[in-house]
Amino acid sequence: MAEIIGQTFERYKILERLGEGGMATVYKAYDERLDREVAIKVIRRDAFPPDQMEMLLKRFERESKSLAKLSHPNIVGVLDYGEHEGSPYLVMEYLSGGTLKEKLGSPLPWREAVQLVLPISQALEYVHSRNIINRDVKPSNILMTEKGQPMLTDFGLVKIFGEETKENTHLTSSGSGLGTPDYMAPEQWTGETTTQSDLYSLGVVLYEMITGRRPYTADTPAGILLKQATESLPLPKNYIPDLPKNVEAVLLKALAKEPANRYPDMRTFSSELQNLLAGKEVLASLTKTETLRDQMTGRISKKEVAEKVLQPAQKKRLIPILGGLGALCVVVALGGYLYLSTFYTPTATPKAPTAITTAAQASATPEVVIVEVTSAPTKTIIPTETSIPNEIKDQRNVTMVYIPAGDFTMGANDSGDVSSKPENVVYVDGFYIDKYETTNKEYDACVYAVECRKPLKTGSVTHNTYFGNPVFANYPVLYVDWKMAKMYCEWRGARLPTEAEWEKAARGSDDTRIYPWGNLTLDCSYANLHGCIGDTAPVDQYLKGVSVYGVLGLSGNVLEWTSSLALPYPYSAGDGREDPDKRGNRIARGGSWHAFGGNGENVRLDSRLALDPAYAGAYVGIRCAVSQ
Repeated sequence: MAEIIGQTFERYKILERLGEGGMATVYKAYDERLDREVAIKVIRRDAFPPDQMEMLLKRFERESKSLAKLSHPNIVGVLDYGEHEGSPYLVMEYLSGGTLKEKLGSPLPWREAVQLVLPISQALEYVHSRNIINRDVKPSNILMTEKGQPMLTDFGLVKIFGEETKENTHLTSSGSGLGTPDYMAPEQWTGETTTQSDLYSLGVVLYEMITGRRPYTADTPAGILLKQATESLPLPKNYIPDLPKNVEAVLLKALAKEPANRYPDMRTFSSELQNLLAGKEVLASLTKTETLRDQMTGRISKKEVAEKVLQPAQKKRLIPILGGLGALCVVVALGGYLYLSTFYTPTATPKAPTAITTAAQASATPEVVIVEVTSAPTKTIIPTETSIPNEIKDQRNVTMVYIPAGDFTMGANDSGDVSSKPENVVYVDGFYIDKYETTNKEYDACVYAVECRKPLKTGSVTHNTYFGNPVFANYPVLYVDWKMAKMYCEWRGARLPTEAEWEKAARGSDDTRIYPWGNLTLDCSYANLHGCIGDTAPVDQYLKGVSVYGVLGLSGNVLEWTSSLALPYPYSAGDGREDPDKRGNRIARGGSWHAFGGNGENVRLDSRLALDPAYAGAYVGIRCAVSQ
């Protein structure tokens, strides 16, 4: 539509533009008959194909009449309806206090946020009782009066219960009636919109007001959809540490990804908000923490995550979500497939399942799958316990390699690292250790299960997006401190390896071995070293650097946390260095891509690095172990 400022729509003279969205432009106008200022929302003809305009006009007229009947102190009233040069428009009350969006940008005190949201929840309770769903609840659609009273507006995406016609479906499938991605409920992507969807959207608004940020953000709608479908809800207390537990509990319940796990209706949610302000007990706080976490994980429960995460069935979970997005679904389907095909891969077909028991198996026995070693070194040590498989898939589908029990020489008297001296003979029991460094996709599964914190940064030294980016799904996870690494391993039913276990996996029983692959010339064909790439590499890239037991990436790429305190040698597991509750620096092993490789001292298999347990950087990752 051409510029219309100065024009008159029947009795309404257009004064100025107030704002513009994907479907409509809002103007301030003067009602010449009643001598008052109003707001006029004009539907943009260019937002819809020409062949839909006739249908749109009929639908707009029908819904305008329904909205004009609404009467609530916190709903912007619809005063009139009309059409100008083929473009339909609504005439509404004009409010001069701006929008809620203008108040956001930094966290608000939780009481102030709840007081602002409560009237909107009551307004939605009212419209829901009249079989109307807003479908576009967001800060820019909450207007403020001069006295600061919030008012709900913009029912342009409204759906009338029981009136799902062929025309309605056509409009929605075109992408015009979906809503605003950052505030949309998971089910809304497919058009399965209910009153629960408005509740979720209002929950996002409250979350943003309290924390200063939205739960899921991305550059594209497809990116938001993928995050919402695959990532757990970031805990509000991560951003506001002193947030009362009751307030967080209410947010978690309102933002449960499964509608059935949210509040049953807006009235109940309004009551919860009132109880928060009154300091009374809330329903959400009566729900067990474990149940709340289950609801946060999304469409699968905590039990299902334990049973199915990393299984092919997870790919199918997104298929219904992708189905109703029109042109967007092409982007999402391609991106989602690439993302999920990397994150969720089928397990190998078991050849001869063998039951084994580990110290971490208190409640469940992991599925054990015997697989072939595809990158065996020239000299391979075969475990003497022939009944124990050389490789297994643990209960999280992570490949682990068996390291047999026995003595080995730990440390090296000729090492340039003085902390590696003196060398001494150490005995370790048999154990399994991860074949590869922990990847972004593996760690993300723990985040998705609401058992792990997100990495403290989601980029890397040279990549702005790294964790959560499907391109880097098979790269080592970064920016995890010692406690985060420990928590991840425990979620897998495993633990961090001791220093002795780590070195045994790298050295074997060969006292003369300098690097995991032997004493050969150190170069970029064996490991990701300083000067090779300038950042991390895929965990399975350096096959020539495989250890004698078939473990990859033990030198270079990223350092790996161990359980051990940074105490001097000779090493002894009984001297308190394996006490997880003792304070002190912890040892990381293996060197990194950033470690200078001139003489190879930093990436020798005996090299040690003492780090503050709170350190989380671009050079340290995770590898887990399980006792046999």
